[in-house]
Amino acid sequence: MRMNHIAKIAAAAVLTFGVTAAMAQITGSKHDLSATGGGTIKASAGQNNDEICVYCHTPHAANTDFSGAPLWNKGTPTGSFKMYGATAAGTAGQTIAGTATEIAPSAPSLACLSCHDGVSAINSIVNAPGSGGYTAGGANVAFGTTPAGTAFTMPAGVTQIGDGSVDPTVLDLTNDHPVSITYVEGAASLKPVTTAITGWSGATTIAGLLRNGKVECGSCHDPHLGESDTFLRRNAATVGEASNKGSRVCLTCHDK
Repeated sequence: MRMNHIAKIAAAAVLTFGVTAAMAQITGSKHDLSATGGGTIKASAGQNNDEICVYCHTPHAANTDFSGAPLWNKGTPTGSFKMYGATAAGTAGQTIAGTATEIAPSAPSLACLSCHDGVSAINSIVNAPGSGGYTAGGANVAFGTTPAGTAFTMPAGVTQIGDGSVDPTVLDLTNDHPVSITYVEGAASLKPVTTAITGWSGATTIAGLLRNGKVECGSCHDPHLGESDTFLRRNAATVGEASNKGSRVCLTCHDK
């Protein structure tokens, strides 16, 4: 029965992120937050939540109010973000009236930001392993040396995407590639969405990299592709070379 639930989660992930079965490898990667995971941020051996998938997905009692990822096991992300376009109005067709929160991240990117914004607790989950561990808005479970009830947030560094050092009430995304932005052919030298692409997981044209016609975190990255150290969808395991060698990730969409 448990394997059936896990299979459903895997199938849902394929539909959402475009993962190919031959490439998806979370076990041992930095997104494996179990005690044997490949990164430094992870649970301790013997903790109830010493699992791989639990920090994002659950087979039961998922947060159905959040549409960014299947069987979501975290509360719906909240907060204000200063988007890229707030300092570069008109980039790729995005228009900004000047307010920091006028354009907010869409659900697919909020799924990533729910750990990488530097404010949301990585160890906050809705349905903890075992019986009786359900909290609708999410609860902070014991995680490594962090005790239950205490939030473990992404440490400062390049993987902490949201910078709240200037204004902690508005997370700054202006020094990162724009997300949740409509892909406009011609703007920023963007190629037609029908352009054929090779070496990408789950996409054969640029349109396959987009979500509802928008560029999202998942356009370039897939959280399940642990074969790439940066989880790029253009994976070295497929193309036989460094994923972004010669700026090939960038040049997939930008005609430079």
